[in-house]
Amino acid sequence: MLQYCVSLAKIYFMKFRIFFLAIFLGGTIYAVHAQTSASYNGTSDAEADAIINLLGVQKREAVAKMVPVSGKDSVAFWKIYDEYQKENKEVAKTRLTLYERTAQAYSNMTPAIADSLANQYFSNRFNQEKSLQEYYNKIKAATNPVIAFEFYQSEVYLLTLMRAQIMQQIPTYGQVMAAKK
Repeated sequence: MLQYCVSLAKIYFMKFRIFFLAIFLGGTIYAVHAQTSASYNGTSDAEADAIINLLGVQKREAVAKMVPVSGKDSVAFWKIYDEYQKENKEVAKTRLTLYERTAQAYSNMTPAIADSLANQYFSNRFNQEKSLQEYYNKIKAATNPVIAFEFYQSEVYLLTLMRAQIMQQIPTYGQVMAAKK
């Protein structure tokens, strides 16, 4: 029982760290919104890489708590997981760019811009889900379906948590327009 409580405490601590990382990222994106399009050049590739790398380290630590693998399964799992993280770096950078574009578009939103942004978000989400399924299958083949399912659950949980926390920090277009009135 004590070991279970310690494990649970570690997971909550990891959630806490991810929460603050998401607040940092959300605050950065909100700051983008506060600047005018003319004065803002966007996140540099180096800044985006730093944000994504930091998030990747945090996620890996959280996944390690949620996917208990050992022995040969551990070696196979972490090798594939690291490939997954590397492949998904571009998807994450695209998502970050979309948050910035969304914030910039608030000052000049048109139906065409709104439709373009929505379709870019759909595409980004589709690519992420496709990659998640691909790596679920790779992990399942290299280890077993239970470990692959734990991977799937942990990734969906963390992605959902991070998205929700980021979106809580960014006002919707409707909220911005209502505040201007």
